[in-house]
Amino acid sequence: MRQLGKSTWVLEGPTNIGFYETEGDVILIDSGNDKESGRRINKILKEKGWRLKAVVNTHSNGDHIGGNDYLQRNLDAPVWATAGEHSFIERPELETAFLWGGREVKELRNKFFQARPSRVDRILNEEGEIEPGLNAISLKGHFMNMIGLETGDGVLFLADCLFGEEILTKYGIPFIYDVGAYKRTIETVREREASFYVPSHGPVTEDIRPLADRNLALVGEIEETLLTLAEGESSFEEILKGLCDRYLMELNAGQYALVGSTVRSFLSWLHDQDLLDFAFTENRMLWKRR
Repeated sequence: MRQLGKSTWVLEGPTNIGFYETEGDVILIDSGNDKESGRRINKILKEKGWRLKAVVNTHSNGDHIGGNDYLQRNLDAPVWATAGEHSFIERPELETAFLWGGREVKELRNKFFQARPSRVDRILNEEGEIEPGLNAISLKGHFMNMIGLETGDGVLFLADCLFGEEILTKYGIPFIYDVGAYKRTIETVREREASFYVPSHGPVTEDIRPLADRNLALVGEIEETLLTLAEGESSFEEILKGLCDRYLMELNAGQYALVGSTVRSFLSWLHDQDLLDFAFTENRMLWKRR
């Protein structure tokens, strides 16, 4: 646990978890990977003498909602989330169906892709005050209706709107659902003042601009790589292979789902910008740079 302000703490780990305390009550910002995260959170609550008022899920990915089930079963903790994200939280199988584009292969039926379902008790607006001293900000791009949280101490929890250098180095290509929104969100966050910035996957920092620039540069690099790969008519599979070769990635079922979905999002974005065209030839969808 690291204290970032009078009422704001972060439990640093694979997924950073926020604690915002007011008069002995605590609002949690995400719940981590699994029931072990829930146990750690419960232990901290007991040590501090805090009552858990609610869990705010920034979005519905398994590594952000994995502790919900434990906290609901043991503490009857309410869960709050935005519309759209709440459907995935209550029915995590929607995420693998969304990523795979159909009934997923069994290799995706694990806690990373399918957290245990949990009940959402309050639907949040994507912008504005949630509770006194705690405000939501829309961070669309990585996922559909993702939000960040800004506490009264000026600490900004950024969810997955950008990623730390270690994550970018390890995985190469971050998951992005809406490329245009992802870029706009990073540009907005880059100019937003805060005492501390807390990416969900990366170190706490007092200056987000270098990391924002790094993420934006990577998006631009991926765009240019995809346009180059589509100089001649190329199928999705050929483009995916070329991109993974460029970033020295070896795919498994999980990475195929995540990176494949991201590549489709980039292709859609570039098509919307009139930079790519597609045509169907002998029942193959082929992409070509304009």
